[in-house]
Amino acid sequence: MREIRKDPVSMVTYFPVLFLNCLRLATLVRRHRIDLIVSNDLYNLLPALYTFFGGVIPYVVYVRFLPSKFPKPLTKFWSSWHNRYASATIAVSQAVIKELPYDNNVICIGGELPLTEATYSSSMSNRIVYLANYIKGKGQELALQSFARLHQKYPRWSLRFVGGDMGLSKNRQFKEYLLRLSHDLGLAEKVEWCKFTEDTALEYQGASFLLNFSDSESFSLTCLEAMFYGRPVVATRCGGPEEIVDHESTGILVDKNDITGMANAIEYLITHPQEREEMGRNAYHRVREKFSRANTVEKLAQVYRQALSK
Repeated sequence: MREIRKDPVSMVTYFPVLFLNCLRLATLVRRHRIDLIVSNDLYNLLPALYTFFGGVIPYVVYVRFLPSKFPKPLTKFWSSWHNRYASATIAVSQAVIKELPYDNNVICIGGELPLTEATYSSSMSNRIVYLANYIKGKGQELALQSFARLHQKYPRWSLRFVGGDMGLSKNRQFKEYLLRLSHDLGLAEKVEWCKFTEDTALEYQGASFLLNFSDSESFSLTCLEAMFYGRPVVATRCGGPEEIVDHESTGILVDKNDITGMANAIEYLITHPQEREEMGRNAYHRVREKFSRANTVEKLAQVYRQALSK
């Protein structure tokens, strides 16, 4: 958007391109007899513009990112359009709703559970897993710094990172920084670095518990999935995880950037195997109640039906 403002030629061509895309969307709607359009987050204004130019097919917008990740003027601009033209706005968490400038028509529907059912099994592992792509703000460096305070005291325990760089140079540079930090903290032999995997179930089941020290999360599928497989979670109070993890019941919540608090939480789970086991069991059952099919898929279907009935 900044480049469009600075470049007069881009400004001249910007709106005609949007109009052309609206015509393409209208063509797709007619050709495939589409009954409902879903806009995947605030920044996608195409369905709103399609409606503005006379489109009659209803649409809903699903907000998956925290609005605070974007400049406030943009968030307000995007929200105003969807607030006016969308049949409904769906947010993945209450944390998202709190940051929306217009919330009179917002419904909270969290993420869905994995399709494949899993039976509860306790873990005898001494492995702590951190499942996240190597992106600044995901908190891997905080996990290293907090684990560095404990690794000599608990030499049998290890920390395993699983994720990818998404093909971006800035993410590769961040991972290189993490590798250097691991070496500087004396953790080279205690940390595993694994690539992105589709078999996340294997990672959760092979872990004793999961860490998530993100700076901000609109939801957190990793927290949800770890609990689905019966693993407690140590997570930051950064939005979504606060609505998934029940503090000291299914995991432990810590403040952002609080390395001492993170280390204390990790040490507690290491040194209290019975409590860790109980948290895992609680997580296994609680997540199935809170994010049951009725609370996700069926609620989403109800929103779609209401949009279609208008």
